[in-house]
Amino acid sequence: MNVLEAIKRANQPRPAEHSVPLRLACAATVIVSLAAPASESEMPWSVAIASMLLVTAGMVFSYRTRESPPGWVKLAVAIGAVASLVWFVDRVGSGHVTDITGVEHPLTILFATILIVHCFHVPARRDLVFALGGSAGLMAVAAAQAIDLRFGLLVVVWGGCGLWALTRVWSAASSGGGSRWGTLIAGGAVLSAAAVAFLLLPAPTVAIRVDFQADAGSAGPVGNPGALAGDTGSPVQLSRPGQTSGPARVGGYLGFAGSLDTALRGRLGTTVVMQVRADRPTYWVGETFDTWTDNSWSSRSGLAGQVVLDQGSPFQIPPPRDVALAAGGRGDLQTFYIQNAVADLVFHADDARQVWFPASRLYYGKDGSIVSPIGLGRGAVYTVNSEVASPSPGELRAAEDPAGVDSALVSDYTRLPTSYARVRQLAESITAGATSNYDRAQALIGWIGANTHYSTDIPPLRSGADTVEEFLFGDRTGFCEQISTSLAVMLRTLGIPTREAVGYVPGPYNPITDLYQVRAEDAHAWVQVWFPGYGWQSFDPTAAVPAANPSPGGTALSDAGRFLDRLPWVPIGIVSGTVALSAVLVHVRRRRPTTWAEGAARRMERAGRRAGRPRRPSETIVEYGVVLDRATDSSGKWARLAAAIDGATYGGRVIEPDEGRRLVAATNAARGIRS
Repeated sequence: MNVLEAIKRANQPRPAEHSVPLRLACAATVIVSLAAPASESEMPWSVAIASMLLVTAGMVFSYRTRESPPGWVKLAVAIGAVASLVWFVDRVGSGHVTDITGVEHPLTILFATILIVHCFHVPARRDLVFALGGSAGLMAVAAAQAIDLRFGLLVVVWGGCGLWALTRVWSAASSGGGSRWGTLIAGGAVLSAAAVAFLLLPAPTVAIRVDFQADAGSAGPVGNPGALAGDTGSPVQLSRPGQTSGPARVGGYLGFAGSLDTALRGRLGTTVVMQVRADRPTYWVGETFDTWTDNSWSSRSGLAGQVVLDQGSPFQIPPPRDVALAAGGRGDLQTFYIQNAVADLVFHADDARQVWFPASRLYYGKDGSIVSPIGLGRGAVYTVNSEVASPSPGELRAAEDPAGVDSALVSDYTRLPTSYARVRQLAESITAGATSNYDRAQALIGWIGANTHYSTDIPPLRSGADTVEEFLFGDRTGFCEQISTSLAVMLRTLGIPTREAVGYVPGPYNPITDLYQVRAEDAHAWVQVWFPGYGWQSFDPTAAVPAANPSPGGTALSDAGRFLDRLPWVPIGIVSGTVALSAVLVHVRRRRPTTWAEGAARRMERAGRRAGRPRRPSETIVEYGVVLDRATDSSGKWARLAAAIDGATYGGRVIEPDEGRRLVAATNAARGIRS
């Protein structure tokens, strides 16, 4: 058979599909797949609804013309599909698409158009199955943009409709002989295989670099360009320092107000402020502070020294003076999806090199902080590409003395308002055996971990008290601001360049969406230490950031374990045991025959089923006894048993135990029932 004959055979008309449930299942699957890209803004809802109506019309038309489809329909479908493909190629190649993610919108329109025109010519079962495959393509396009589990509801509905359709295909292919148990077993096997594959998935890695599109979200421009905004939950209201009395206000967020007042006692909730997809988990810094008073941090090199970046997206971020010597960085691409209003800082992993942002300009501080000219409210999206230096402990230990590298930097980042004699004496005693700045920092972190207590429930700072003195020589209880500040001051008393950083640490990792759920309570303050040749390196006495993204399966198992561990197992066991025992007793009671007649009738029906001649719903027990006698030549033994059953049930006949046993025993010789 040559190629031409194979093509002809493959395109021969198939028998018309008459199953209405199969067509309904396929139509429902396609309709749900059209809703998916609309839910992720890949297609306007008006277009999606119009497409659903056209798919419905096409399915109805195809059903009515299934026996003899008009010849012009197949030609029109082919022309429509080719025209859609030509449009897609022209769209992609004519400059309308500037990056990989820009392909998703025209690809969605292509899939949708082909599905619509195809639905006008689905006379056979094979054509309906092709529609199912096309719907899977639309779901995949939408899934590429999904960032929360609400999309999972659409996946469940689509999967249910698809399973319904496949079950109908199986039933139609086997002429209605598909077994319900077989369907359940097949479905269970598929779900089990999917669960095993999910649990074995490795941690996600970035195989290619993608320039993500940015989105401005719901907020407008900030009234004072370059200033910090986002106070009290409004993405455009200018931030204000917190007050020591009344509700704590730290610019609405931890330290995101141009200063960090450690005398305040803020309380942050569990609201998800943003979701982040990143090459690896890290500290997402917002701003840093270089100047310390007795209870507050401020910055002379951040907001005060801003320059305007107006070259447009992607913005090329110049390396600040402080990290000009950093080397050996690894690329780290992060995309931030804003869920609730945050400060208009562009959070990023150090050191940012490129930013894709939905604005024509950005404000860049000398410390590396980046400020947006628009409020960052719900729906805002931006992407940052960073070069993160990740030297080993050995490399940091071998770093040269900073005093011989940049005396101005050392002076700026070791300045203190007082001598802190007691603090210096404590720091020197803790680091007496350390021979490098790295070891000194680690020794101080170890001492803090062993001798202080982390708590957000601490009393207000006494009037005139110094935060560091109060923490180290008082009750030694505080949260990240007090602890990191004490570490920074101790390091500065040893002549080690240090600054305070504020931002967010990764929140819980969602194994389904591959996103970190960053909550308000994940706002954090930590310490950065300068190492020549490697730039600013983060040290944190209170939080541990994982070295790599976790595997989805491992995270899911861990989450499931924590959930199960919190359940009240004793009450659950008591209730479950009671329900199970009750179900068993009810089942046994229902299955146990209550009379001799009921037991004998069940025996007759069981014997007939084993022999391949089950009792029909319309047959009386007497008629069924005659059928079994004819099939087995049993000389009326089944008929006599059936007559006794009928008499005992409806005629009031009393069957003595011996007589009942003889009637049943007489049928034991009846073997080999013929169909």
